[in-house]
Amino acid sequence: MSYEDGPRMFQDQLAEKVRPFIDLIDYMRSIGIDKELPLPTIAVVGDQSSGKSSVLETLSGVALPRGTGIVTRCPLLLKLCNDRTVNWEAVISYGGKFRYEFDE
Repeated sequence: MSYEDGPRMFQDQLAEKVRPFIDLIDYMRSIGIDKELPLPTIAVVGDQSSGKSSVLETLSGVALPRGTGIVTRCPLLLKLCNDRTVNWEAVISYGGKFRYEFDE
């Protein structure tokens, strides 16, 4: 195993062991359990260039910017809905000043 194999192994482990729990939480939200019981939320915090965006990308499947130095320079909130009956949508806003909507 090489250093480059690490991220792929992490993604494989995520798909096999963690994703079923994320899907269960999504299902529980879809039937309204979150109204009675607080469900888990993931917060990713760390130093600059410590892999926060990579963790979010792996958990969500959403491609985030990559590069050297500071790339993701603002708070990022990903709200994911695993529902095949709903079209893909992304909304970007900054301080309520700008709002862009993207449809697939």
